[in-house]
Amino acid sequence: MSKPIKRLLQVMVEPHIFSARDFVGGDPALDFVNTVTGRDHSPRDWLVSLFPRDVLLRLTKEAKRKPAEAMRALARAKTQREQLFALLTNSIGGRVPSDDALVLLRKRWLEGVNSIELRFVGGRIVKQFGGEIDFDSIARMIAYRIVEDVLTSPMERLRMCQGPNCSWLFIDSSKAGRRRWCDMAVCGNAAKSRRFYERSGRDFGALSS
Repeated sequence: MSKPIKRLLQVMVEPHIFSARDFVGGDPALDFVNTVTGRDHSPRDWLVSLFPRDVLLRLTKEAKRKPAEAMRALARAKTQREQLFALLTNSIGGRVPSDDALVLLRKRWLEGVNSIELRFVGGRIVKQFGGEIDFDSIARMIAYRIVEDVLTSPMERLRMCQGPNCSWLFIDSSKAGRRRWCDMAVCGNAAKSRRFYERSGRDFGALSS
């Protein structure tokens, strides 16, 4: 099983245009964690490109007024992302998450709970995030969804993609519960191709010996 980003690996911040294929987690909180791609060999950070355009414009405007505060908030968001990745992968592997990861998640989750407003919409009471958007709004929303939605789903359905150089997380909602890849057309086919070439190499070696 893959581990969180290793300090020796240089993470490149890379602009990315998101498409439907990038949202494989089954929950927006997992798609947030998946904004690092290629964790095993060539990690690339897509976090900033994930934000909705209207939110990004508002945060960019505020960041021009308070650049140091914005940079600290971005660093906090990335720390949270890696702590969540470690916490979730430990949970998948049946290992105890670190106290630091649990403390950070609890702190952000409670902040998210305090941001929730109850409103009557369409004949029913619904939960909505309220208040002003600030640099830590998204981090609070992500922590809230991790606790309220991801961790309350069957843990045996929380998976890590088995594709080479991937490690994206997803909730397996398939009927059979046997999903192994974030996207069969990408990581699934890549893994099949790798096995084919490895097998072909062994067969060629046996024939030439």
